[in-house]
Amino acid sequence: MKKLFSILLQTMITALCFAQQSGTPIKVTLAISARSYSDRIVLRYAPANPILFSQANKVGYIVERANFVNGIASDKLSFTPIAGSPFKRWNEEQWEKALVEEKLKDTSAAKIAGLAMVFSDPDGTSQDGDVMKEGLKSFKDQKDNSDMRFGFALIAANRSRVAAEGLAVRVSDASVTPGQTYVYRVRLNQPLVNAANETAYVKVRSENFNEKYLSNNKAVKVSEGDGAIAFSFPESSEYYAFTAERSDNNGASYIKIIKTPELNLKPTGFTGKSDFAYGDTGLTNYKKYYYRILVSTPFADELVLSEFIAIPRDKTPPPAPFLKTAIHIKPKQVELSWEMTAKSTGDLKGFTIKRGTQENGKYSLISKGLLPANTMRFIDETFDPDGSNYYVVEAVDTAGNSSHSYPAYVTLIDSVPPAMPFISSAKIDSVGKIIIKVRPNTEKDFMGYQVLKANSKEHEFSVVTETFKDSLGRTTFTLNDSTTLNTLTKNIYYKVIAFDTHFNQSLPSKIIELTKRDTIPPVSPLITGFTVSDTSVVIIFVNSSSEDAARNILLRRESGKVKFDSIFFNTNTSVIKFTDKKITGGRQYEYAMIARDDGGLASKISRSIQIKTLLNNRIPAPTIQGSYDGQAKKVSLSFVVDEKVKNRQLKVEIYKRADEKSLWTTYKIIEFEKGKLFFDDPAAGQKGMMYTIRLTDANKNVSNFSNELQLNY
Repeated sequence: MKKLFSILLQTMITALCFAQQSGTPIKVTLAISARSYSDRIVLRYAPANPILFSQANKVGYIVERANFVNGIASDKLSFTPIAGSPFKRWNEEQWEKALVEEKLKDTSAAKIAGLAMVFSDPDGTSQDGDVMKEGLKSFKDQKDNSDMRFGFALIAANRSRVAAEGLAVRVSDASVTPGQTYVYRVRLNQPLVNAANETAYVKVRSENFNEKYLSNNKAVKVSEGDGAIAFSFPESSEYYAFTAERSDNNGASYIKIIKTPELNLKPTGFTGKSDFAYGDTGLTNYKKYYYRILVSTPFADELVLSEFIAIPRDKTPPPAPFLKTAIHIKPKQVELSWEMTAKSTGDLKGFTIKRGTQENGKYSLISKGLLPANTMRFIDETFDPDGSNYYVVEAVDTAGNSSHSYPAYVTLIDSVPPAMPFISSAKIDSVGKIIIKVRPNTEKDFMGYQVLKANSKEHEFSVVTETFKDSLGRTTFTLNDSTTLNTLTKNIYYKVIAFDTHFNQSLPSKIIELTKRDTIPPVSPLITGFTVSDTSVVIIFVNSSSEDAARNILLRRESGKVKFDSIFFNTNTSVIKFTDKKITGGRQYEYAMIARDDGGLASKISRSIQIKTLLNNRIPAPTIQGSYDGQAKKVSLSFVVDEKVKNRQLKVEIYKRADEKSLWTTYKIIEFEKGKLFFDDPAAGQKGMMYTIRLTDANKNVSNFSNELQLNY
């Protein structure tokens, strides 16, 4: 029956392979690694699936070697089989002999090798030859059984050198030359039908083996806990499991704390990277422990990955204190009182006090240093009298662990009133509308104002309006009121009082006096004279005679237009004329005036005057340039005229004077020629001269004077 089962199973595998003939061939994978020692190179390889593993157990592996040649691909090198190739799984006699010898050395190693023998037995895949007894379920069970046997066999090969050699997945090549680099390849002695016969390659240099090549203390993350040490390190293709040793006597001797190598198991389908990790518990706090991490490699050995020292530390916080009361006992003092309701562990060191502005916000330390462990009371004199104050009491043990109480809010007793308000401005218009502006109070608990009014300073003031913070926290600082103008009292009086959120009342502001406006507009101002030139008009006027006239306004409009423009606002009654330079020569303008009082009333418009401005025929002013030649002792002058008049017949009037205190005198009149220089001979002993010019044309039009040119000799 056993033989029949083997035949049926082989038939199933063959059928599955041939079923893929019309499609893509089955991809068969091998993996290989190598390690060099001083006298040999050891190869470890393995199939990637149970089908290939089953075939290899029957036909064996071909292992070949070639010398490495730089620049030539591995599959193009010249390979020859190494001694003993092809390598096949041991028969029963070889297994029994090896197991007897291994048992004499190490019982556990012999057991692992025995497992490899059992799980790789080609005749041991089924205990019942009738694979069709339960239909498709039997096929599934056979597959699961095959996967399990394949997995355990490879684990045994990783754990035991004898198991790996018995499975023919580990071989040694002793015919190597030190310093030479080789390329090895491995393949099945007889590939599966219709399978891509993949060959695995590995390059290795023949040299001494470094047992510490995996050592990397930085790769290990260590966490020192309360009575425990935890460590972790990343996975690697160099190892598949690990054990650990610990020394309790400063490294003199070590004991294994992980008896069986720990594997890094992952959920099905997980392709990401994960870490190896372990936690060592039941340790004594503040005692120094030495650790050594050993990783298991596919070459059936354990190499040191890391050695480190760790100290467990107390991480258990003390019981949280209970903050009983937080009371505002004096204007500048808040008293906190607390107690420890839970039994102390004996390592309580003291307390700290912290304060914040929000219950779940940030808290800042306010106590100076650590309060003694027997302290149960604290006075805070630095609290914010205008804001929110939350407190927590923090218990701290000798290891620095801490726990804190629940936050407590302090309700402050506010008896400090706001500052006296300051009225920045107050106005009353001609219809009795009053606008009072108050400079905002800056207190954090400021809430608003009351406005009080009276018809006399000596009378009792009454509240006329209030402005307090609305639901959005906004406060109005411009206050409005109104009064009738037809009364016997000329003045009206106001004062303002500020309130805070606790309804503390400030001192009243200074009393302001407002004079009620009359309803009579001011007297109109009057234009009394004028002068006209081609560039400006000078208006002479008399201001309004009304005492409450605030501004006298000069108006102007060009002939033919309806609307007047305000061109001058006069608030100084001593000013009685204005020069209007924003005119155009040859045009006619109409001027008039009105007055406005401080209540906004306007006078009637004054009697207007009509003025026609002179046509501006002036020549554009020229520019004079020049220099003094010290060797020739001559002054050279040049003249620049506007392009608009360059074609006119122009004359240049040259004026000069010795200094700014002297009078200008006409020096010469010459014909203008573009680009022509004029030369002057300074008198003996002169230290300098100032020049200016003016242009005239045939129609006796003249220009303004040019710039003044000063030359020093």
